Amino acid sequence: MLNTSKKKVAILGAGVSGLSCAIELEKYGIYPDIYETNKLLGSRGFNHALGWINLMYRPVRDPMIYLEEKYNIPLRAIEEIRRVNFYTANNFATMTGKLGYIHMAGPDERGILAQLKAFIKSPIHFNAIVNFRDLAKEYEHVVIATGTPEIPKLLGVWKTDVVGYVRGATVKGYFDPYTVVMWLNTKYAQRAYAYFVPWNDRKGSLILNCQEITGHAAGKMYDMFIDDIKWDVEFEEFHETPHTIGHVQRHQIDNLYLIGLAGGFLDPLFAFGNIESIESGLAAARSIALGWDFTKQIHLWLRRNQQLLMLRRYVDKFKDEDFDKVFDVVKSPGFRTIVSKTNINIIYIISKLANTLAGDKVDRVLW
Repeated sequence: MLNTSKKKVAILGAGVSGLSCAIELEKYGIYPDIYETNKLLGSRGFNHALGWINLMYRPVRDPMIYLEEKYNIPLRAIEEIRRVNFYTANNFATMTGKLGYIHMAGPDERGILAQLKAFIKSPIHFNAIVNFRDLAKEYEHVVIATGTPEIPKLLGVWKTDVVGYVRGATVKGYFDPYTVVMWLNTKYAQRAYAYFVPWNDRKGSLILNCQEITGHAAGKMYDMFIDDIKWDVEFEEFHETPHTIGHVQRHQIDNLYLIGLAGGFLDPLFAFGNIESIESGLAAARSIALGWDFTKQIHLWLRRNQQLLMLRRYVDKFKDEDFDKVFDVVKSPGFRTIVSKTNINIIYIISKLANTLAGDKVDRVLW
């Protein structure tokens, strides 16, 4: 039995990856010090709903079951996703079935952060302004879980893939609590997308993602988006944030571990990141406690994000008619069968097709 209880570990950031790392470390008798810049969990962000679409995590078929069975982390969603409606400039498609889950993000007590915190006993030092280089001298291991790319940039291992801006609002109205909506329209979303995820049947999050744009321009694009969809809703609270997605050359540098967004664990196509960020934290903990190779443990997500980066480079060339054609495929019986009745990694297949059509090889978009 390894004696791990004396290992001295610091975690910089109390987001989903940092808290997940602490959960796993505690299983091996290691109680890290967690340093969080903000005054409470999720206070840098805002309350909003997230859609975990199972299809985007293939070959993991059901991320909730995956986390519980592999890591004994039983998270609770606020609802299942039973329908996703897709709108392009000139097309419409819908998928139905058990498609995923709706979770709350931010400081909300029902959210993912609050649920993860309930599993740990380690101290969280709020309002903590610390330097990662000083921590690296004081602690045997330091886990970087800041949710931003600044530290990997300083370390010289970060490469930016997508620069975006998120503009959104909490809205009130009358909604189907099981239905998520997505819009792909270059007029206001460029080659990104807008989406709606309900909190319940009276409230939801209406978000626009834009690429390579300023905050002022994103506000104007959001106005165009709202005018285009013509929803009868009441706007309760607006929020906005820049969004940088990239990857790192190395995930472990001496006694530093890069996890979550700081480790490049957001996909470069739709910016989905919760599951891989959680698992990156769990993998870092096992590497610290058991000496396991960190990179080997996260290989699934590294390969997946390479595939999605190829696909992103292809989508960057899309016009509205290309999005229209994509959803002709989504409406086909064959695609629906793949989504609902198989565990086929559709992302891998589509990325290979995109690579063939666009001619963008992985090594051209990585290092």
